[in-house]
Amino acid sequence: MTNQDAGGPETLRVTPRTFILFFCTGLFMVALVLAAITSVKIQAFHFGPLTVLVPAGTIAFGLTYLATDVISEVWGRAYALCVVIVGVLMRFLILLLLLCAMHAEDVFPFITAAGNWTEVQQTAFVDVFSSGNRINLAGMVAFGLSALADVLIFHHLRQKDAGKNRLWLRNNISTMASQIFNSMIFVTVAFAGTQGWSVIGSLILGQIIVKLLAAAFDTPLVYLLRNIAEGRKLTDLTG
Repeated sequence: MTNQDAGGPETLRVTPRTFILFFCTGLFMVALVLAAITSVKIQAFHFGPLTVLVPAGTIAFGLTYLATDVISEVWGRAYALCVVIVGVLMRFLILLLLLCAMHAEDVFPFITAAGNWTEVQQTAFVDVFSSGNRINLAGMVAFGLSALADVLIFHHLRQKDAGKNRLWLRNNISTMASQIFNSMIFVTVAFAGTQGWSVIGSLILGQIIVKLLAAAFDTPLVYLLRNIAEGRKLTDLTG
């Protein structure tokens, strides 16, 4: 009688395919959380004479598309959509937990700040994460729509190009199109009313430039992870 027949846990056989699935799912969630937390900071990127403003979480967010493209390619649209839906739920959970961390003492009489936590520290803490909450809300909206677009575009191109070696094409087109879509929604919702329109325009442009560069550079990683999961040679560029 096996463990499964006896009602016990089923033994998981760890294979490269299983490892890559867990790796991509973990990468997706970690990158998504980091993007939500760090995007409150704005950085200036200098491309020769061109300087654009970019939320600090942009590069981390770009890694989520690397993860979903690998999952889409190896496991299919249903798995990728499942990861996207869980990601949206995790963004909502982050929002709730941040609200709890900021305001629990004001809501629950049995919770108080401990140690040497001062009013000055509390004010600074709330100031930083209040901005983060709006950005997290904007990220939830933009991420949900753009990640869905990424998965659908990827699989449309995969079905259209069945039998052709165009993973690189569907990876780049789906990622770039959805990243542009994401940048326009995210920056507008996150910073409208708090930044001038010139700054918002620079943020949108900056995000698009950095994300497109990241999308171009992540193609070899998509092939590498796909090849490991499917047991191919690491240098196999077909499919």
